[in-house]
Amino acid sequence: MLDGRSIESVIKSAQEGNRSERDWIIEQYRPFILRTVSQVCKSPIGWERDEASIGMIALNEAIDRYDSGMKKSFDNFAYMMIHNRLVDEFRRQGRILKSESVILNEPGDLFDQTPSEIASSLERYDREQSASELAMELLAYDEALQEYGVSLEELEDCSPKHRDTRKQMIQIAKRFSEQPEWLDVLKQTKRLPIKNMLKMFKVGHKTLERNRKYIIALVLIYACPEFERIRSTVSFANMEE
Repeated sequence: MLDGRSIESVIKSAQEGNRSERDWIIEQYRPFILRTVSQVCKSPIGWERDEASIGMIALNEAIDRYDSGMKKSFDNFAYMMIHNRLVDEFRRQGRILKSESVILNEPGDLFDQTPSEIASSLERYDREQSASELAMELLAYDEALQEYGVSLEELEDCSPKHRDTRKQMIQIAKRFSEQPEWLDVLKQTKRLPIKNMLKMFKVGHKTLERNRKYIIALVLIYACPEFERIRSTVSFANMEE
């Protein structure tokens, strides 16, 4: 907080050109930058390292691009920006190494590896990056669910016990996501348009009410492009056929 204001209001002021408040945000987030960069690099990083500078640039970019309408906290958004900036830089370096088959033998060089070792390291890095991106997507998904009174932790409990019912609810959620007017109702009221759904689907009112949270969880996955990775990964969203 700054003088009783939220971080969102300070960011907005910085976006409007208030340099002192931009500097204040950056100063407050210096530990966050190093912590995030060190986590992504999986080793302690100090300000003398290029990775820290990349993190600082990414935080500045996060200030410019953040919008509270994203329904994502600034910390989560800043983490994502720093992570993605570093990933882009690592990929750039990796492509150069692989394409030129470089073997660097300088003492202490980070890439003192053969081309095959470099390729193996990059493949492992890609797997770790994919897992990290999924984790960030799940975090954003959890935040979205909470707007509708649902949490990731309770999805297993509210999932239909019978496979046929799960399949039916998934098909309903998929059809639901193709109805823009229904999506508008859900977004505005945080409730399913049950009456309209009963007209389209051969299912009882009690069944829809009983599976409300499960349907909403699936609709968000189908309707929101930012959750595409979850849709292709999480098992409860992979039973369309």
